[in-house]
Parts: sequence; structure tokens; C-alpha cells
Amino acid sequence: MEIRGTRKQFVLVTALFVGLAVLFMHRVLWPPVGQALAGNDIRSLFVPWWTFAREAVGHGRFPFWDLAQFSGYPFLSNPQVALFYLPTWLALILPVRLGISWYVLLHLVIAGVGMFYYVRFVSRSEGGALLAALAFAFSGFMAARIWAGHVGLIAVHSWLPWMLLALAWSVRRKTAWAGIWAGLPFALAVLAGHTTSLLYVGLIWAAFGLFLIWTGHSWKLVVRQMALAGGVGLALSAVQLLPLLEFMGDSSRAAAPSYEFAAAFSLPPAHLITLLLPEFFGEPTRAGYWSVPSFDELAYYVGVLPLLGMVLALRKPTRLVWFYVALLVIGLLLALGSYGFLHPIVYDLFPPFRLARAPARAAFLYVFAASALLGEGIAIWQRRLPVDRAQLAQLLRWTLGIIAAAGVAALAATGAVFAAQHPTETSGRLWHQLGGWGLALLFLLIGGALLWRYLTTRCAWALAGLAVLLLADLWIFGFKLVYLDDTAVSPLWTDAQTIIGDEPTRVLPWGVSIFEQNGAGQVGLESVFGYNALEIGANIAFASSVPDPRSSAYDILGAGYVIADGKLDNYGDGERPLQLVEQTDNVWVYRRGRVLPLARLVNQVEVIPDAQQATARVHQPDFDPAATAILAAPVSCESAGDAELGTAVIEEKHNGYWRIRTASPAPALLVLSETAYPGWQVTIDGEQVDWQKAYTAVRAVCVPAGEHLVEWTYAPNVYKIGGLISLAALALLLVSLVKLRPDRFSKPVRSAAQNDG
Repeated sequence: MEIRGTRKQFVLVTALFVGLAVLFMHRVLWPPVGQALAGNDIRSLFVPWWTFAREAVGHGRFPFWDLAQFSGYPFLSNPQVALFYLPTWLALILPVRLGISWYVLLHLVIAGVGMFYYVRFVSRSEGGALLAALAFAFSGFMAARIWAGHVGLIAVHSWLPWMLLALAWSVRRKTAWAGIWAGLPFALAVLAGHTTSLLYVGLIWAAFGLFLIWTGHSWKLVVRQMALAGGVGLALSAVQLLPLLEFMGDSSRAAAPSYEFAAAFSLPPAHLITLLLPEFFGEPTRAGYWSVPSFDELAYYVGVLPLLGMVLALRKPTRLVWFYVALLVIGLLLALGSYGFLHPIVYDLFPPFRLARAPARAAFLYVFAASALLGEGIAIWQRRLPVDRAQLAQLLRWTLGIIAAAGVAALAATGAVFAAQHPTETSGRLWHQLGGWGLALLFLLIGGALLWRYLTTRCAWALAGLAVLLLADLWIFGFKLVYLDDTAVSPLWTDAQTIIGDEPTRVLPWGVSIFEQNGAGQVGLESVFGYNALEIGANIAFASSVPDPRSSAYDILGAGYVIADGKLDNYGDGERPLQLVEQTDNVWVYRRGRVLPLARLVNQVEVIPDAQQATARVHQPDFDPAATAILAAPVSCESAGDAELGTAVIEEKHNGYWRIRTASPAPALLVLSETAYPGWQVTIDGEQVDWQKAYTAVRAVCVPAGEHLVEWTYAPNVYKIGGLISLAALALLLVSLVKLRPDRFSKPVRSAAQNDG
């Protein structure tokens, strides 16, 4: 398949992947009201997040703060919201239910087109590039992530081929302007928002830089281009990156990482069989899934054709082949996590791995490398034929013969065990596996025959047959994972809101599924907890300090009601028992024994600098949070213990803003039951003053005697600083575009394979 003309080729390749992506996702592109692309994280995270962001932007403001979750939360500092990432605006301009589906479709196209041009650039085979791109874009990895709702993860990984292509292109150009331009896909990967995915994407990118040096490019040139691309990429994404770095400093994930946390969702060695038989342990939509949690974290199938591509590549290996093999092996060893030896070593030596869960995600290195090896394997034999025609025939003959023998043996063994077990639950699983063995054997044999035909004749129909075979293989696994599901808020929350009404208090979910936690904000309630990958460490540590809904910590956080999906039998006694307010078929609502206002005045202060000691003091029987605050340093507004407290009336509050009227006969401390976080500013009668952190988790400020107007505003400077850096980097990028001139983009360059000799 030789397409002449760069622009024409780009249009045709893009159109092809758009068409395939539409076909793959056609059932979910126009969801009716109340439905969206299925996936726990779509329903529980992205629908509420992007709905909240869409409403805020519709009212002409950026959603910096969300008062409905975690007792107040720096919403936009969560990178997965990705509001500074242009494709996210599909979900803000379109209805969210449509925007999510088209967002995913767009990134399948980005992944496919990027992989095509990357493999074409380094391997110089359009046929190989096409098959590699199909394997990558429609891999089981992508399909399983769609099923789980990991749309941010899909977005980050889709930019990897573009990052590698840009780096290789900039090294060939040898100019600093090319290095600057190569920072664009780097920035887009960062802005896409799934930070932990950057760990493996960045690992491949860095390894590719080492590969370029290994293949004869000047190490100074490669290092310079990587430094320029990385620096510009980070600068372009600074508007999102700087708030994230600030957030990570306060994150619970950064505060207390452990190997048990980091090693969760390791790839069991037995699951390596799924690289050949993707449904060996079942799948969650039809047959059922019967292995360790979780299906989406353990799915890395790229089809059987790339396995044949590995055989072709390893028979006549180039340096590029060894690069891919190294990635493949390292990825699978890391993916084993606690089952292997490499991940514990990397965890100890490299701190970023301590913040990322799910070592199995390192198997993405296998997905990328196996896909690319298919393209390189085809390119190698295209360059060597017809001289090595006899060797190719012998290689395929022996390979397919061994495959046929092994496949028949596997079919016979599985069938024999099935016959012995039938009829049992185990026999049903064996029947499922029997079909998997048969399908894999069929695809391998047909794939081998088509590969022989394509490599020896270069005929278009053989390439088309390989493409159809690869898509059939991948879509049999992935197509059923793409479907619609309801997005309605859980009736637990709708019933709770009906019972509680508009009372100015917070709710405390107790025993409620983590996937339902964000439903509180969707019905207008404010919650002590929420569902998010990043949480504020001090807030979570304080809120969870005593696992009892009667805890004094929840008094301080302003919780008035406890929300449960069943009866709570163990908390109806003690000093402050829970009182049942009402129950329905969906929810039990309890009134807490002591309910403090969201804004209140206190006139007694205890100074306890140590956070653990301060939290412990809160739970001592003689401590009264209604009258006493705990601070880390002395303040000037402490009064005599018998002084009248005064009043604090909330006149207005919304996300990122509180207006409170205070009146007191003596100076007092105004305690606001909302998360303490950098970026908040407070004024008293229009004059800005400093505020303190109270009880290790919430905000407080001294107010003078008399009547005063106190206004709290969330106005973080970190976005202004980050925005200025991003604008400067964007200006530099535009200058580089002018300097490079359009004709330079189409200038022929040597490929990595040619450079390899």
C-alpha cells in the first residue's frame, strides 16, 4: 500500500481511523438522556466532575473550588478534571453524555494515526505501520479502559507515539526549534491529566532517547532535544502542573505511601496466558470473570498477529527490535509487581513509583512494544525479500507447524478435562477456554498464511486481509466492552436530599460505596467525604482519626446527618447517640448527637503544634469543640472562658466564597468548617488579614469585638503563575513554528531502521 503525498496520506489515514473508531463505538456515540458510556469511573467521577465544570463555565467562572466534597476541595487542582486540555471541552460544549463518548473516540484516532506515523518514520513500512497502528489503537488495553471508564488514562497513552515521533523528528532536524516543537505532544500528554500514566509513558520516551544515542546519534544532540521538548512540554502545561504539584504536597497519597498500596493490582504470573487468550479467565459482560480483581487492570491483549510479528522480527533482529524486546520484557517484569523481583527494587530506588498503584499498568510497555514489533518485523522482511524468500518460508512453516501442534494439544487437553468435569461450573469455564484456544489457533494459522502472501507479493488484498483479521481478533474481545449505562444519581442520595432538604449542614456517608460518594454534590448536599484519586492528607487523617460517626472530628467538620444504605445498630448509645430521622427502601438518615454550625465563634484556644497530639486532644472526653479551638500557634483573640461567644451568620456561600456577619462583645476566633488549603484569602470589613489552620484541618481567623463582615475568597495565585508560564511557552512554540517553515516538515529524513544499517 504505497500512498504518495504526505498531505493526501495524512487525510486518508486519519479518515480510515475515524471511520474505524466510529464503527467500533457507534453504539455509544449518541446516548439518550440519562445514559452515557459505561464504566464505574465515568458514572462516579467524570459525569459529576464534567457536569460541575460545565455548569461553572456556563456561569462564566472557572471551577477552582467544590464545597460539596471532602468538606471543601480544590476541584481544579485535580489533574483528571483536565480543564486546560482542549479535548476536554468536548464534554463542556456538548452535553456531557455525548462529550465523553466523542472524547474517547478522538483519542482512539489520535492513538492510531500517531502510531501509524511513528512506525512509518522509524521502520519505513506503510503496511507494517498500518497493522501496528490497528493493534495499538484497538488493543484490549484500550477496550478494557473504556469499559472501566478510565478516559484520562486512555488520553495520556494515546499521545505516546506522537511524543516518540516528535523526538525522533527533532533529532533528525538537529535544530533547537525542532526540539521546542517536539514539546507539544509532551505537553498534551501532561495536560490529559492522568498523572500516574505519565510514569510509563515517560519511561518509554526516556528509553527511546537512549535508543537514539545507541543507534549513532550524538548524545549531546539527543539530550539537548529531549531537554528542550521536556522543558517546553512542562512549561506549556504549567497552568495545570503547578497546582498539581502544590496539591501533591498536601495529598494523602504523598503523605503515607506503602508498598502494599503501591503493589495493589499486580499482574499474577498466570495472567500472562491472557496475552494469547484474552478471555482465559472470562470477561465481565457475558461469560463472567473468575480471577483476581480487577479485570480492567489485567487486560493487555494486542491480538495474535503481533505474536507472529515478534517471530519475524527476532529472526532478523535490528537494534530497533532489541529496543522493543527490552521494553516488552521490562514492562512485563514490572507488571508482576509483588509477584516478581523488579518492582520492589524500582519502588525502593525511584520515589515516583511509590505514588502509583497498579504495577500491572506497566504491561502497557508490552502493548506498545508488541504493536511496534509487528510493524518492524514486516519492515525487516520487506527489505530482505526476495533474497531471503526461502528463509521466510522455512520460518513460517516451522512456526505455524509448532503452533498447530501446540494448539491441537491444548484443544485436546482442555476438551478432555471438560468432558471429565461436565456438567459443573468448572466445565462451563473450560468450554469458554476451549473456544479461546480454537479461535487463537485459527487466527494464527490464517495470519501466517496472509503474512506470507503479503511479504512475498506486496498485494493490497493480503494487507487488507491482515487488517481485517487483526480487527476481528481485537474486536471480538473489545467490542462488547463498549456499551451504554445509566448515569442517574443513586436513589440513596435523592432520598437523602428529600429528607434533609436545604438545611445548612454537611452529611457523613457511612458504609456507602466509594463509587457513590460523589452523588451528594449531584443532589445539592455537602459531604465530609467524596471519591477522588487525590485527597488532602490533613483532611482525610482528621476525618478518619476515629472510625465512629459520633466522633468529635465530624462535629468540627460540620456534619449534621449520617447517611447509610442500611440500619446502623452500633451507634445508638453512648454520650451522643445517632437518632434515626427517616428511612426509605434506599437510605437510612440519622441525626448526629452534636451538630455544630458551619461557621461559629469560639473564645478559647489550645495551642498544640503537633498534628497527631492535636487530633488526639479533639477526642478526649473533656474537650468541647463548641467553645475551644486547637491551633498550632498562639493568637491574639483568645478571651476569658466565661465571655459571651457572640454570633456568626452565613449571609452567602458558594463554591470558593463565604460571606459571614459576626457580632461579639469581645475578640473571638471565627472557625469555618471547611478545608484549610493554600489560596484562600480572608478580609474583615474589606481589609485582608491572615488566617490560621484550626484542628489541623479547617480554617479560622481572629475577628475583633463588635459587628464585622468577614469574606473568604478562594483566589489561588498558583494558576496565575502557571498561566503566565504556559502563555510564554505557547509564544515560543509559535515562534518555532514560523522558524521551521512548512516545507521543512516534508523534507525526507533517514529512518531509524536505515540508520541501523
